[in-house]
Amino acid sequence: MSILTIAWSMCGAVSAMLGLMQCFLWFQERPSPVFLLMSLACFSAAASAILELQLMNATSTADYGELLRWQSLAIFLLLIPLLWAVYLHLGTGRRWLALVITTLWVIAILINFASPGTIVFSGIQELKQFPTFWGETFTGAVGIRNPWVTLPEIASLLILIFFMDAAVRAWRIGQKRRSIAAGIGAGGFILIGGIHAPLVDAGFLQMPYMVSFAFLTMVLSMSYELVADAVKASSYAREIDASDKRWKNLMTNVQLSILCIDRDGLFEHVNPFFERISGYSSEELIGQPATRLVPEVDAGELQRRLDIASEIGPRAGSDLTILCRSGERRQFICSTVRQESPEGEYEGVLTIAEDITDRLRAEHALTMARRETERLMRANMLGELASALAHELNQPLAAILSNAQAAQRLLWSDALEPEELRDILDDIVHDNRRASEVIAHIRSMVRKDEAQRQPIWVNDAVNAVIGLMQGVIDARNVRLSLVLADELPAVVADRVDIEQVVLNLLMNAVRAVSDQPEENRWIAIETAQQNERVHLVVEDSGAGMTEDVVQRMFEPFFTTKLMGIGMGLAICRRLVEAHGGRIWAENGAAGGARISVYLPLTDEMQEVDA
Repeated sequence: MSILTIAWSMCGAVSAMLGLMQCFLWFQERPSPVFLLMSLACFSAAASAILELQLMNATSTADYGELLRWQSLAIFLLLIPLLWAVYLHLGTGRRWLALVITTLWVIAILINFASPGTIVFSGIQELKQFPTFWGETFTGAVGIRNPWVTLPEIASLLILIFFMDAAVRAWRIGQKRRSIAAGIGAGGFILIGGIHAPLVDAGFLQMPYMVSFAFLTMVLSMSYELVADAVKASSYAREIDASDKRWKNLMTNVQLSILCIDRDGLFEHVNPFFERISGYSSEELIGQPATRLVPEVDAGELQRRLDIASEIGPRAGSDLTILCRSGERRQFICSTVRQESPEGEYEGVLTIAEDITDRLRAEHALTMARRETERLMRANMLGELASALAHELNQPLAAILSNAQAAQRLLWSDALEPEELRDILDDIVHDNRRASEVIAHIRSMVRKDEAQRQPIWVNDAVNAVIGLMQGVIDARNVRLSLVLADELPAVVADRVDIEQVVLNLLMNAVRAVSDQPEENRWIAIETAQQNERVHLVVEDSGAGMTEDVVQRMFEPFFTTKLMGIGMGLAICRRLVEAHGGRIWAENGAAGGARISVYLPLTDEMQEVDA
């Protein structure tokens, strides 16, 4: 069998096989036209190889001219799809240059079929038989060169420029493999087809046309590139499948509720953990409005959140109350993200929710226990102040008794004056109010429910606590020095909280100086305004503190007293910080302890029991 026949038949078969592969890949990746264009180029290369083989065996000038006309069409259908496939695949080619090349070839093909001759020859004069170096012969034509053949030749040169420019630009942006494939393919095409075919047409080379082989070089390089991408896509598909399995495993086993809500506010997916929490199955929830699972009063707010999410995106974090099948209300804290399609259109939201119902209950129980601890601490301190309280109550009660006895004596005598009786009754009312105020103040400190924040004056809190402790201070022969700033502004705070802080600090100071000689027992209390804060200082003449005590004295349950429980100063710190303030300790200049408290004038407090 002829070697020429075998070679060109194999070239056509290879091209046709590559075309089938590209066609199959196009069926798998229909959104991308690259494989379709490459399939057309490959089939055109196969057709070109068959036409070239027939040209080598032509026996008449008419047959040769007709075959050459269709050969030009096959080259056009090979080259232009290949050009645009490279343009789409690399994404770095110049569109205007591709349009110019396409236009030149369209004009050339129109001339090819409209003129009496072909785009190559205006007329074919004769056919000649040319020998190969291995002894075979093939047919070649001698004719008049068509001046319009310059159009496809210029287009071929522009194709080289287009491919090289696209390859260089792809290299620069990191697409090195693609750029090498395009460069090798373009170089092979120009060397074999773009230079060889014009030389054959001009009669400088006595060889068969090898355009199909030239384009086969380009087709092979591009096919390799596309198949490599297909293999990589398959690898990506496996990775996506593995990722999907991991995601499903996470959705199934994670101990968090995962809810997918579509653009219409309907449940699209719920994970098994949420099914267990809510008591509803996914079949019961999917397709149902999300507002179905919230209390009726919250349905409008949830719908408003979903409407906002569709326009500007959801809030990063929010809380949600869910009504379970059993009727129980569960509290969730949610993290929500917007779901979008590949085109960027809103598709719904994905919410990951943590059930914090039990945590809130535990925090509430802890808050109640903490309140009770503080109440007991106050009651314990007031127990130590029993003698002072007896003194405070004894005076008004004794005065009431004396006035009542005086009134009795006046009634028994005949010298009763209405004015004098009125004064006695006024004194009784005054002393009764004083005793009631002392009792009410003690009761408010022992029984405290909710924080009542309002403008208070720290000086008033200091004087009120001193009034309670005056008996203890006197009994222990402690000298009390007060330096209270005039016109000190009010702070927004809870009165009982601030009085408890002052009471704790003053009680600790009294205990600290009780071990000192009587002449060295003193406590100094100062108040002042510093910028936008009120500064309270309680300093004593006690033995002072070691560095370790200074660092730890505000920790819960830390105490240096034999019978202490170590909660007094810890409670002080919590109360002060809850009001946006700061408390710290240091040794004073005289050697004793110095406790300082800053309270802001503005309302910077955090709810103690929020």
